[in-house]
Amino acid sequence: MIKTTSIMIVIMLLILTGCSNKEVIKHNYIYKGENEFWTVEYKANGTSIFTEKNNKTEYESNSNNTLTVTYRKNLSDLFSVKHLEISYESSVGGGKLADDFDKDHPPNQKTYVLKSSAIGGAIEIKNEIIKVNINLDGKIQTIELRNVK
Repeated sequence: MIKTTSIMIVIMLLILTGCSNKEVIKHNYIYKGENEFWTVEYKANGTSIFTEKNNKTEYESNSNNTLTVTYRKNLSDLFSVKHLEISYESSVGGGKLADDFDKDHPPNQKTYVLKSSAIGGAIEIKNEIIKVNINLDGKIQTIELRNVK
């Protein structure tokens, strides 16, 4: 009976040890910034998983990010714009969208959205500053986003 109990304790310890070699970290950050003309929000949602195997740490991750840029004034103020480009840069990457307009097809929205996702890459850190550049016909405005959550 004692031998069976000892074996059960050893098995329980092995199971517990096996479960404790995995660390999961959730990242849910919201970075915001604005100026007189634009409001910008960047949401970074991801998971980092660190696992110990054979005395080595393995890393897995996934992330889904959304940059939302909204014009604060009247849409008609943008009708003279011929080229709009929005780009951002963080410590782990960036993105860009661009659009061209003419008098027959002026800008028809005040909000622009850029989405990205990654598997196996790095994830933004909580206290970083994300830079967003908004280029309207060569006139560039830079907005710094800071974590609010």
